[in-house]
Amino acid sequence: MRTYKIFHIKKAYQPFVLGREKKLQEILGKDNLQGNQDHNEMTYVCEKIDEDLIKQSLERKLSRLFSHNEQDLHKLLLEHPLKGTIDMKFEPYCVHVRCKGSHMLDLDLFAGLSESSDCFMAFQQEEASFGWLKPIKIGSIHSFTEILDFA
Repeated sequence: MRTYKIFHIKKAYQPFVLGREKKLQEILGKDNLQGNQDHNEMTYVCEKIDEDLIKQSLERKLSRLFSHNEQDLHKLLLEHPLKGTIDMKFEPYCVHVRCKGSHMLDLDLFAGLSESSDCFMAFQQEEASFGWLKPIKIGSIHSFTEILDFA
């Protein structure tokens, strides 16, 4: 089983975060955010999670792939007969995801989420890995020098 924490990074802060993802993972990837400082940093850099928009986007993108779709308040369970299950729990600034089964589940989920926004970033708990769910296009950032000027 693989677990992820997924955050919606504010579009205005994409250039700032680009190249600093590891540092952001150290702050946001913790099991429990400790104290007001970590929480303040999260609310400063991250958008609130739009649960309804995400559920609608996943429904549009994944409904034909998944045979069972169960929704509750702040939860979503998707099951595929061969690939396995995706279990999601929504919090105000984070989506907690557990994928059990094939790694193709992760790709399906990431493709579905990236339909609604290009600002999602996932942190995988077990391997301490991270990444943008949709590659950032240089044209979507104010200027290329912002990427290079992250010292």
